[in-house]
Amino acid sequence: MAAGRLAPTPSGHLHLGNALAFGAAWLSARASGARVLLRVEDLDRGRARDDVAAAQRDDLRWLGLDWDEETAPQSERRYALDGIPVFRCVCTRATRLYLGCFCRHKAHDRGHWRFDTPRGPVAFVDRASGPQVFEPDEDPILMRDDGEAAYPMAVVMDDHRDGVSEVVRGGDLLPATATQIRLYEVLGFTPPTWLHTPVLLGPDGKKLSKSHGSTELRALRTAGWTADRAWSVLLPLLGLRHFDPGDFDAQKVCRGPFVVDEEGRVSPHSG
Repeated sequence: MAAGRLAPTPSGHLHLGNALAFGAAWLSARASGARVLLRVEDLDRGRARDDVAAAQRDDLRWLGLDWDEETAPQSERRYALDGIPVFRCVCTRATRLYLGCFCRHKAHDRGHWRFDTPRGPVAFVDRASGPQVFEPDEDPILMRDDGEAAYPMAVVMDDHRDGVSEVVRGGDLLPATATQIRLYEVLGFTPPTWLHTPVLLGPDGKKLSKSHGSTELRALRTAGWTADRAWSVLLPLLGLRHFDPGDFDAQKVCRGPFVVDEEGRVSPHSG
């Protein structure tokens, strides 16, 4: 059965940008009759916190978002490089940036495992923005030298194992789709459909994050916001007037980016 997913990362509390993406994912899945899965993406075990994961579930419920099943969190999953062209790399980020990397042609017995990415542009269709073409990332890390999987590989394997047929997420991840499609290809998996929501920026012009504490849902709730008020801010960006899956149309989702001020007002980014 078709499925969409809500996949929060419990290293920081949810903010309005997260609510926009998760709301779109929920509306899209419910509109098509797909199941909604919840998956906690706690791959970064040094930063992931159980109390934050619990608070995120509470925020999702406060927004009116439910799920049909919670799948295993990433910390309980196992990942393998079988079938993926990789090489070991001992370069630092600075070395790769300024001197280049030649590890692909060496037989290192240590270092991170990098994806020997098939070259060439990747074309795909975003359900909101239409046809897209991106170059994949050049040789991203798939598994660290300590054996811990990195996000680019984990998210592809997890979505395949969980039966996710549609991925709805923030627009900042749009370029990463090319690399993920390359991984789907080498693994022989069928990729999902893609929909990317507008990027929300703080007053400083940077993407919303935990540094913009005033836009965190728990801060807004403390300030007296209701879920209806939050949706009144976000739904116009999804082309909706009411929180109703029956009215959801991916092609009406705005492209953005948009700026959110400290009062929760949203305006187009002029930069």
